[in-house]
Amino acid sequence: MKKVAITGGIGSGKTRVCNLLQEKGYPVYFSDEKAKYLMVHDKGLRTKLLALLGYEAYLAGNDGQVLDLNKAFISSAIFEDSSLKTRLEILVHPVVREDFEKWSTEQASSVVFHESALVLLTEYYLQFDAVVLVNAPESIRIDRVMKRDGVSREAVIKRIQSQPIYEELIERATYLIDNSGVISLEDQVLTLLEDLIEA
Repeated sequence: MKKVAITGGIGSGKTRVCNLLQEKGYPVYFSDEKAKYLMVHDKGLRTKLLALLGYEAYLAGNDGQVLDLNKAFISSAIFEDSSLKTRLEILVHPVVREDFEKWSTEQASSVVFHESALVLLTEYYLQFDAVVLVNAPESIRIDRVMKRDGVSREAVIKRIQSQPIYEELIERATYLIDNSGVISLEDQVLTLLEDLIEA
């Protein structure tokens, strides 16, 4: 089984690429969604996050049962203390990676995909057989996110600035997908799959 990471900045279209892969029958592990799920449902991780962030990090029912993350509180806490983001990631990322490995063993496909915006930032990218970087010009990415999320240009630029500078990490990628709209995205995904299967 080949394990392939899919990465790219906000608005680059990595989710669209992952959806195309799923349409072709390939399983995709969405790390952000899984991380949020594990932060609520993994008891060991939840205990550590409570110690780090306090009870306000979670929304609870009348019976005290944890229902979901208090995303607004967590975002605000991270904004006020940048070191908190690093400490949070140190707790969450290993649990997500372990969950991905477990998930991989449950798949019947010859190729599985792991969607992650941050995979190129650490040596973790070396654990994959290939890394696919989805890219698009910043102006296009800004417009896409503004339309998708209904937010201002300034808000999108702020998000982009908080992410890795992918141009500086490009040498770590095995494949590049151009999602500027000039080249067919579907054709590029098909070419990618053919190469991964043949290699």
